[in-house]
Amino acid sequence: MTVVMTVVLVLVAAACRSKSDNSSAPGGPTGSPATITGGTYTIQNCEPSHLVPQNDYESCGAQVLEGLWTRLVTFDPTTGVPLEAQAESISVSDDGLTWTIKIKPGWTFHNGEPVTAQSYVDAWNYAAYGPNGYILNFFFDKIQGYDALNPNRGEPTSKELSGLKVIDDTTFTVTLDAPFSQFESQLGFDAFDPLPKVFYDDPKAFDEQPIGDGPYMMDGKWKHDESIDLKKYENYAGTPGYADKIKLLIYQGDAAWLDFQAGNLDIIGVYSDHLGEARKSYSDTLQEEPGSLLLYLAFPMYEKSFQNPLVRQALSMAVDRQAVINAVFVAEQPADDFAPPTVAGYRHGICQYCVYDPEAAKAKLAEAGGWTGELTLNFPGDDPVMEQGMEAVANQWKQNLGIDVKLNPVNPNSYYDFTLNHEAKGPWWDGWVQDYPSLQDYLEPLYGKNGGSNNTGYDNPQFDALLAQGNASTGKDGGMAFYQRADDLLLNDMPAMPWGYLGFNWVNSPNVTNVTKVPSWDMWALEKVQVVNQPGSGTGTEPEPSESPS
Repeated sequence: MTVVMTVVLVLVAAACRSKSDNSSAPGGPTGSPATITGGTYTIQNCEPSHLVPQNDYESCGAQVLEGLWTRLVTFDPTTGVPLEAQAESISVSDDGLTWTIKIKPGWTFHNGEPVTAQSYVDAWNYAAYGPNGYILNFFFDKIQGYDALNPNRGEPTSKELSGLKVIDDTTFTVTLDAPFSQFESQLGFDAFDPLPKVFYDDPKAFDEQPIGDGPYMMDGKWKHDESIDLKKYENYAGTPGYADKIKLLIYQGDAAWLDFQAGNLDIIGVYSDHLGEARKSYSDTLQEEPGSLLLYLAFPMYEKSFQNPLVRQALSMAVDRQAVINAVFVAEQPADDFAPPTVAGYRHGICQYCVYDPEAAKAKLAEAGGWTGELTLNFPGDDPVMEQGMEAVANQWKQNLGIDVKLNPVNPNSYYDFTLNHEAKGPWWDGWVQDYPSLQDYLEPLYGKNGGSNNTGYDNPQFDALLAQGNASTGKDGGMAFYQRADDLLLNDMPAMPWGYLGFNWVNSPNVTNVTKVPSWDMWALEKVQVVNQPGSGTGTEPEPSESPS
């Protein structure tokens, strides 16, 4: 999943869940308090693109959806293995093609409508139908009948995936075109959420006040650029949330940090711009967790200047990542693979062209025929920390390779479209946080020929063939050997240069406790937060957000 760039470099929320039970005493990360229920807390967020799960592919919306929906599976926080959540059972045929999904009875949407097998099938069909233009459409491309809904030419010949079949109220089957070893893990991602019948009456209205099946429901409509308010769903079939209400306040720039310091915000992410201060002033609640975020500088392989792999290798080897991180991006660790250490299949030190070696970089560039003209380095604007880091990269390319670099800060609101539409004529700063725990998710979406986020234009038939073999694997390793061989190709071709791994860090006010990370995703588990200081408790008052957090 593409991350959303902010002044703290990124506010990540995964699409789709370190410590699995990070209980803390009031105001701190130690102790084991008695369960506290009730109250309201405030949490930092950013402006989502959408709140319909199948049409949102960024961190701001994903954090909201974490509270509004419960999915078929969740994940073991240590191994990343999928575990049944709303699913009662998930099984696959011997040929790996047909999956049978049985959901638990008794679940309802926030309007009281039962969650049924049809709720899933209808939602998946709607998202997979090309003319609807939903951003997560491509997640259904492995289900039989997808091409009929998304033809290369002409109009669709169907509105329903032939591979979906409702058996009874709680059972449906999914038939794939070919075996896909990661399918069960995909079921924990937002694309595969169910939708109630009312959605189809007016999808645009639904987007403003969605109706999910999770522990929290919308408390009024989405207040754009201000807040998204949630309240506990009293008829939730799973384990209910502790707090009565949650206010996800929408911030831009440094306003969130100022609000936290003023006591108007309970939970906030902390990254390079404020990590040093947090370590000194808020060490009692600061949590620094390993994350699933990979940061990288992508190369526009659709531009002639970047089509020679020797050029890309040289640019990567010419930058001392650790030096820039020490000076600017203090919350990061240098990357040495195309996946972070939290992902199964990561290999420490595997990236030979991630090692700083300016002499070898010069030789590589000379072998490629040198560099002519100016190089443009693109990054999200309005962030002094980001600009400082990019200046450091530009200076090293100038010093070590003799390349003149022009910095190009881009409006963050149009940044994704800028890269998607191939408007970047030089390298650009980007990041990826997993949709589901799998090495495949760091490879196929970004670099596969038909990858939904392949913005670099990378096209390697051998890479795609290895992915296909991994996807079709029925072995115990889930295709890992094939995925790692595909990763090896990337590490040689370098369509992007892995930059760093950013942990998931936060601080919280004394008003809340039990602030935890969702297993396998870089976001907060909204339902686990407990409010310590509640009105009438004698221990404090509920914090009031500022009038204009954005």
